[in-house]
Amino acid sequence: MQRVLIYVIPILFLFTTQLAVAKTLYTWTDQDGVGHITATKPPAGTEPTDKITYTVKPKNETPKIDRHRETQRKALLLENDARKKARRARREADEAKKTMEAAIEEANRMKAETDEYIRQWGIQARHRKSIKAKIDRKKDTTNQAVAESERLIKIATEAEAKAQAAEKEHNDLQQLSSESKAYTRTLEAEKKETALQSE
Repeated sequence: MQRVLIYVIPILFLFTTQLAVAKTLYTWTDQDGVGHITATKPPAGTEPTDKITYTVKPKNETPKIDRHRETQRKALLLENDARKKARRARREADEAKKTMEAAIEEANRMKAETDEYIRQWGIQARHRKSIKAKIDRKKDTTNQAVAESERLIKIATEAEAKAQAAEKEHNDLQQLSSESKAYTRTLEAEKKETALQSE
């Protein structure tokens, strides 16, 4: 919960607009216990830990430039954390996919080998127990390989979904950080203009 709260505070100041606009952020925890904060509702079946609705202040009520620079710094840290998380999730997804593909290839090879053995020796298996036993062992081994490949397919699918979610979260924070930078530049320009007018 502390990890989620760290995300909430700086993000509240990242949106910039001339008019007061209501924004909603959702904090939620996934099945692995990882906290998230998103501008969209959490996935189906996941209850949000908190729902924060706030109003972006109009121009004349915006924070001072020094305060906003600190907010921008925090936003950049969040973006960097999200980037690392997304890269780690993508790496794990790619590794899971490679493992899955190797398992599928091995299961297909074993199945083809078993089918060929049955084609060659299947008739004799009726009269020779040793051949029948070998065919049964090959079938069991092949079935285990197929089951393992199915298990790895599920793992790879889940890893890919996590990677995509992490990448989306990073993209969202990157957008927020970009908006914060643009707003900082606006504040700096207004500060310079005010200084020139006062001279």
